[in-house]
Amino acid sequence: MRGKVKYVKRSVWFVEAQESIPNHDTHAIRHTCTYAVLYNGDNVDIDEDDIRDYYGCRNLTANRIAELSENLHNVYIEYSEDWDGDYYLYGELCDYL
Repeated sequence: MRGKVKYVKRSVWFVEAQESIPNHDTHAIRHTCTYAVLYNGDNVDIDEDDIRDYYGCRNLTANRIAELSENLHNVYIEYSEDWDGDYYLYGELCDYL
């Protein structure tokens, strides 16, 4: 499938860990997902390791995501759907920048 990028967004959420050993601290587990929102409404997952490799950084900051969003704005990307109905970028990020 093919679509035009409107903007890029990053979601961060926390899931409480289950206590497996009595009397030990449990901490929430942090999850993140970066995706391109297309003009047709689809959300296409972008591999965060690809973003780090392309920009040569360890951490994905709000400024880095904003820069990626500017770079991908109005760019046509190819993507595919998996068996769960989620969309994933076809190829690597550098193919589109």
